[in-house]
Amino acid sequence: MIGLVIETPELFARLLDDARRYDPTAHTRGLLAPYREVLLLQRAKYMSYEQIAATLTRHGLKVSPAGVGVYCRRTFDKAEIERIRRHLTVEAATSAAPRSTTPRSVLPPLATPSVTATPGKRGPKIARDNY
Repeated sequence: MIGLVIETPELFARLLDDARRYDPTAHTRGLLAPYREVLLLQRAKYMSYEQIAATLTRHGLKVSPAGVGVYCRRTFDKAEIERIRRHLTVEAATSAAPRSTTPRSVLPPLATPSVTATPGKRGPKIARDNY
């Protein structure tokens, strides 16, 4: 007989008990939330999901590269990662240059680059139904 299912009250009770005891924060995405800044810095330094997962596993957090990827894609947007990258670039340039007398707290905040069209380049063609 195909699809024969024997329903027993004991099986139902066990499944219901498992469903009640299920903890959704036990998944890797919930485990990574306390380490948000660490993951953001690692992504800003171009670390792959595999490298991040290996690093976290070395430190005792068992997480898969797929779990790291899902968390990073849901949590960080590209603009945030780029902002940290620019900050790291400026920080590296100021630490490599000779020390100035201006304190770091007085330096102007990082400016976001303005998006301007390149002269001479045409944009994409628009699809039209009437030729």
